[in-house]
This record gives sequence, C-alpha cells and structure tokens, in this order.
Amino acid sequence: MTPLVGTIAPVFGVMVLGFLAVRLNVIGVVGTRRLVLFVFNAAIPIMLFYRIATIEFPEQIEWSFLLAYYGSAFATYGAGMAVGAFVFDRPLEEQAIYGMGAGFSNTVLLGIPLLVSAFGPEATLPVFLIIAFHSATLLPVSVALMGAGRRRRDGVARLRIGGLLIEVLANPIILGILLGLAANRAGVTLPRPVDTIAGLMATVAIPCALIALGASLAGYRVTGHLGPATLLATLKLLLHPLLAWVIAVPILGLGAPWAPVAVVMAGMPSGAMVYLFGARYGTATEVAAATVVVASAASVVTLSILLVLMGA
Repeated sequence: MTPLVGTIAPVFGVMVLGFLAVRLNVIGVVGTRRLVLFVFNAAIPIMLFYRIATIEFPEQIEWSFLLAYYGSAFATYGAGMAVGAFVFDRPLEEQAIYGMGAGFSNTVLLGIPLLVSAFGPEATLPVFLIIAFHSATLLPVSVALMGAGRRRRDGVARLRIGGLLIEVLANPIILGILLGLAANRAGVTLPRPVDTIAGLMATVAIPCALIALGASLAGYRVTGHLGPATLLATLKLLLHPLLAWVIAVPILGLGAPWAPVAVVMAGMPSGAMVYLFGARYGTATEVAAATVVVASAASVVTLSILLVLMGA
C-alpha cells in the first residue's frame, strides 16, 4: 500500500495546491486560464513529442486495446444519455452533455501524470494512442447529437463536424504526438540544445498540468445539481472501467501495459472538456461543472482501488 500512496498522493497533492492557490487568491481567474493554455498549448505537447520521439517502440503494438477503451467509452456515453433522457427527461442536446460526463475521461491533465507515475515510461505509448483518438471520436458525436437536438441537421451539422475535425488535427497535443511519432519513425536524433529544452519542458509539464486542473476545479460549483452529477460520476468512475476490464482481459486477453492503461484511463474522472463543451454551446453547463467536481473528488478513492487491482 505504501508504493500506491507514494504514487497517488503526490498527484492529488499538487492538485490541491492548485485548488488552494485560487481559493487564497494566489492565482486569479486570468492566471488560471493562462496556465491552462500553457499546459494545453505548450507543456503537454512538448512533453508528448519528447517522450514519443525518444521512446523505443515495442515490436508488437496491441491495437485491440483501443477497442477495450473506446468500446467501454461509447457504452458508458450511451448510459449517460439514458440517464439524461429517462431519469431527468432532458432534451437531446443536453443528453449529449450527460453522455460526455459519463464517458469522456480526463486523459491529459490527470491521465498522463497518474499513469506514467504508476506504470512507468512503458505506459507512454498506450496513453498517447488513447489521447490521439479521444477528441477525434467523442467530440464529433456530441456535436452531431446537439445539432440533431436543435433541428440543425444536414448541412449545418456536417459543417460543424468538419470544422471540429480540422480543429482536432490542428490541436497542439495531437500535433505533438504526430511530430514525435514522425521523428521516432524517421530515426531523428534531437540536437543537444533541443533535447535539453524538451527534457526540461517534459519535467515541468506534469506538475503544471496538475496545478492547472486543481485551479480550474476551484471555479466550478455543484450546488443544486448533485443528483445528476452523482449518477454521471458513478457511471464514469465505476461502469466505464468495469466495461474496459471486461473487454480488455476476459474477452481480448490483453496483458501489461495495455490492459492496465485502458482500465485505469477509463477510470479517470470526467474531463474539463465536458464543462468547456457545455459552456461553448450553452447547454447543461451547471450539470457539466458539477459532474467534473464530483467525479474528480470521488476519484481519489476509486483510482486508488483501481491502481491496486491493476497491479500498480
């Protein structure tokens, strides 16, 4: 149990520091936004580029593990939509946010630091494979559902999806992954100054990401929306990893690091993108924010259990 505490306590401890920094007015709203931009647009992309460019790829990549993660993600997404439709009688566009709350993991700000800390450098490859397809698969589905719900089908809905796909391909995190992969496959040796700078950025990326996440959570509120938030957080933290394990282990027979990464990544709390997406479209924003807060708080316990079960 001591190694587990040594893995998870620092991760959530740094998150708490970010949370307290906002509560104590050390970091303001503008500072938090700029820190998040730095993490998403610079620190994490450079870290992923550096790690992938310098990693030694295994001879065999278990591509089927993506089925374990995304099969469970879409199933849980559907369960979240069902909660919105049949429990709270929400319209289709809000059901999309409920689905995201149940099936969209915090892959970058929490998933990367926790999985790399728990399972070591060998977790980098499966982690970046999940991240590479995350927004490209789940976000277009949500856009399409919102378009259908608001009777903006056909031309308008397709235009939004096309624009979103372009945005995904231009995403700094995706670019970092693609450039790192290209450098690795081409056998490029980074010049010493570039290697040093990228190494330093890779070092600061994880703590900055955790501080940014904690600071962001300090601005969310849960009052009045605990009912749906609790149900969605339960689906995210329990159903999603359970389904991922069923597909990865009994069905596909995957081993380490593929199965542990798929299962623990599935057990990550709802990502901040759920809130940002709701805010962008003015749909179920309060429920989205409450879900992120509740799931993040409860994940301290559920992720600890998952890490033990998956051999961290």
